[in-house]
Amino acid sequence: MKIGIIGSTGFIGNNLYFYLSKFKNFKVFRYSSYKNNKNWISRVSQEIKKTKPNIILNCAANQSLKNDKKSIKDLLNSNLYSNINFLEQATQNNSFKGYISFGTKWEFNQNMEFNPLNFYSATKHANDIFFNYFSQKKNICTVSLKIFDTYGPDDKRSKILNLIIDSIKKNKTLKLTPGNQYLDYVHINDLSELVSKICFDIYKKRLKGFNYFTVSSKKPVKLRKIIYHIRYMLKGKTKIKLGAKKYRKIEAMQKIKKLKNYPGWKPKIIFVKELSNILKNL
Repeated sequence: MKIGIIGSTGFIGNNLYFYLSKFKNFKVFRYSSYKNNKNWISRVSQEIKKTKPNIILNCAANQSLKNDKKSIKDLLNSNLYSNINFLEQATQNNSFKGYISFGTKWEFNQNMEFNPLNFYSATKHANDIFFNYFSQKKNICTVSLKIFDTYGPDDKRSKILNLIIDSIKKNKTLKLTPGNQYLDYVHINDLSELVSKICFDIYKKRLKGFNYFTVSSKKPVKLRKIIYHIRYMLKGKTKIKLGAKKYRKIEAMQKIKKLKNYPGWKPKIIFVKELSNILKNL
């Protein structure tokens, strides 16, 4: 099975590359990164044409939370227009079977109804219409995974968990909101295992058409409870200040109900236990 990964330099894409490369029956390609590359779409399209993958994983995305004209143009180009181009190129190959993309929990409200939190999440959700179109017209399988919160080793992203760990390591003050928002963490190894399972199911034609699935631990926890756990583990030796800053104007606070995880998959790594291991090794 030939798998092409777009966005393989990011946290998720890089981990997927090394995880899938371990399988002897997988041949995995890294495609060009969109960062600092004006001709990114055409370049990746040419790489798709040359390598003829059976399945493509698109982990690349502009994650800007701004909505000025330039940001909107960049979001549409990198998150929507690119997918259409890549699918159009990929489906010219008769051996192409499926396309997996990564959406976000921010596409939905707490009842799993479409209600985008910001323009970024709106571009992610708009892809589903085109994925459905390509599945019907080109007879391929498309999958949109709605990612919640991911974590794991060597994560350099400016995410709340990484900021917390960094503040503990460097013994520096970290100001946080009151912490009543729910976080739903899935370890990158569990996500990688899920993606490999979906790849096999697409290749074996056990999965067809357009599909979307949530990637949830089903055990969301409030940020403030994570901080309480950390303080307990470290016997209060932190400079984390809950309630020292206000929530953003647009903040996802509630846990999402009516989840739709992939059938037969559930995370193996429990976040609270893994967090305890992380703290022990600091």
